[in-house]
Amino acid sequence: MSDIESRRAWRAFAVASASIFLFVLDAGLLSVSLPEIAQTFPNASRATISWVSTGYLVSVAGLLLVAGRLGDAFGRKRVFQMGMIVLCVGSLTSGVAPTIGLLIVSRMVQGVGGALVSATGLTLVLADIPSHRRAFAVGVWGSVGSIAAVLGPTLGAEIVDAAGWRFALASIAPIALGTYIIGRRYLRESDVATGPRRLDLPSVLLATFGIGTIALGLSQSRIWGWSDAKTLSAFAAGLLALVAFLDRSRRQPNPLLGLHLLRIGGYTGPTFAASLQQLGFFSWFFSTSFVLSEIWGYSVRETGQAISVTFIFSAITGWAGGKAGARIGMFWPTVIGAVVAAAGPLYWVFAFQDDPSFWAIYLPGAALFGLGGGACGILTTGMALRSVSDEDQGMAYAAHQTARRMASSFGLALMATLLGEASGTDLLGGARNVWIMCAAAHLIMIVPLAVTSRGD
Repeated sequence: MSDIESRRAWRAFAVASASIFLFVLDAGLLSVSLPEIAQTFPNASRATISWVSTGYLVSVAGLLLVAGRLGDAFGRKRVFQMGMIVLCVGSLTSGVAPTIGLLIVSRMVQGVGGALVSATGLTLVLADIPSHRRAFAVGVWGSVGSIAAVLGPTLGAEIVDAAGWRFALASIAPIALGTYIIGRRYLRESDVATGPRRLDLPSVLLATFGIGTIALGLSQSRIWGWSDAKTLSAFAAGLLALVAFLDRSRRQPNPLLGLHLLRIGGYTGPTFAASLQQLGFFSWFFSTSFVLSEIWGYSVRETGQAISVTFIFSAITGWAGGKAGARIGMFWPTVIGAVVAAAGPLYWVFAFQDDPSFWAIYLPGAALFGLGGGACGILTTGMALRSVSDEDQGMAYAAHQTARRMASSFGLALMATLLGEASGTDLLGGARNVWIMCAAAHLIMIVPLAVTSRGD
């Protein structure tokens, strides 16, 4: 690869990394906006307000597989660019929505855009990066997400205080539009187009309904309850749809999801490991915000600043882990990262007390979790993608991201169950259980990696 081509590839990589930046930034902006959204629509119930977040996540999870297949069939640049436009429109309409219903619809539209860019962003540019530099590129990709995680709650709190939640949600739009404009110049269309362009409509409907319905059940279980008829019905309907989808995929010549991917151990192992890591991460992330505000009395701004410390460490090791992966392979940096990440919440299990102590209690646990998570959180994606052909990259990445999103929702649901209805200092007992689960998820993720990827 010539120097000119190499520079173009890295510039394209920088543009495509806006997909993970915007996804993580949006979560941070929304987390500090929800209280003001509830005040703006006082007649809306807590369950209805939760749909501002749930609607977006269900749209993303339900459409990732479809988006990945669209990228393979019609071109990943085309689908990525379309996603940026949809993100821009959804963000703008979210910022001006006059009713809670229209806000939820706008967030679901934004989720469609999120699925399109999330499913195609990395695979659009990774093939242009030299093979010996791809582990480093994946590490940088994770660091971009960590930087967004730092900016989301901290910058979001400032925006909400200064201009309100509408401006915070709409701030995604100019970034998406700018990415679209720059992408027209630097992004290059993928040269893989596998199979016919006409997708199997029943497979699309079954996959979208099945994944979206299970994601809905997981997201709402903390409000409805695990044994509620609505939760159980969502799980049952989603599982039946997925069984029908897998059966149809087995019989289709060009399926939405190639079942041959499930027989590739180097793909399924890291994907399962990544799902466990996401389960542990999201349970830590949201339980920490509850603990800091309920037990230590931190304000929204103080909580956001404290949590952002973890992502500063994560950004460092995402980059460093990528460099190490390029030199010695991705297996050992991932395993070491998982062990270090598990040490963080375990430290809190024994050290966390009612009396606040940022330097002696919070910082050591947060630093360990960030340092380890930055390495193991994203390298699992690189390990999974290296095992599949270029033609299957879009489909494989979309399925990988779907598994991560579903695990995230499951982690949040388990967190809500373990925390229970306690408040104030009584919350600490449940929080310790969440941290044990978080540590266990990071340690258990080593097992599928050791079975399938030990030779890396």
